[in-house]
Amino acid sequence: MTLVAKCIVKNKFWVVEQNNVSVATIQSSPTGITFVKNEKREQFVSIKLLKDKYNITIAKEKPAKRTSEISYEVYGFSCDHKPYNSLLNVAKKLPVYSKTSKSKSFYCAGHYLVKVSNIYTYAYCPKLITLSRYDFVGPFYTKVDAKNFAKKIKESS
Repeated sequence: MTLVAKCIVKNKFWVVEQNNVSVATIQSSPTGITFVKNEKREQFVSIKLLKDKYNITIAKEKPAKRTSEISYEVYGFSCDHKPYNSLLNVAKKLPVYSKTSKSKSFYCAGHYLVKVSNIYTYAYCPKLITLSRYDFVGPFYTKVDAKNFAKKIKESS
């Protein structure tokens, strides 16, 4: 009899399956672990004791896959929201957009290195006002490009 516990709520609740059919649950409590099967509750001090008694294997958690990742761009640079009022700030060469059609806050698409307290910090789609207040390098097309440039800056100083 092979039982597999699949995590539903991390470190709190598992569903125990046998041949892909739910047969029990495991619940974490302040006093230990509760195993519930056929309306019968059984307390355990640790999950290890429960696993040993019922030969349960805990399934490895897999990161959730995004089925449809929507990507947005402003003048070829990625951004994290649907862009409205897209424009190109020619003076600073920045792809600028707002997050809503009526917004007065503008963001800069792409990846940046912003110099705060003499240290370059990575920023993705920062506000335009942030870039006007601090020295910056960018925009970069990818995070990797920005991080590689940050390494070059660090090595040269």
